[in-house]
Amino acid sequence: MAAPTATDLGVKLVTHASAQSVDVTSKGDVKVLTDKDGNYVQAAVQDPTFEFSVRGKGAACPVEIKSDQGAPTGVTGKIIITSVKESTSNDDWEEWEYSGQGFPQAT
Repeated sequence: MAAPTATDLGVKLVTHASAQSVDVTSKGDVKVLTDKDGNYVQAAVQDPTFEFSVRGKGAACPVEIKSDQGAPTGVTGKIIITSVKESTSNDDWEEWEYSGQGFPQAT
């Protein structure tokens, strides 16, 4: 049996990132129209937006602040990454988190 080499021992470096969780919150301004008697006639949502955060583990966060890349699956429109956080500890994989806002009607 051959002696183990340096590459056979120890922890291997993870060189990719894996998302662990995604949270998306949608919101909008609700406008309600009433008639002259005060009865509700019509309601509509104006200026819909959403906020999102993505958490994961791996070598590095896959996006940069102010980036327009990294939207969670299923959301459309213009997004802006507003926060990026990375952390490292001796007892776990490197962790990262990013969050941002999305504007479905913007291009």
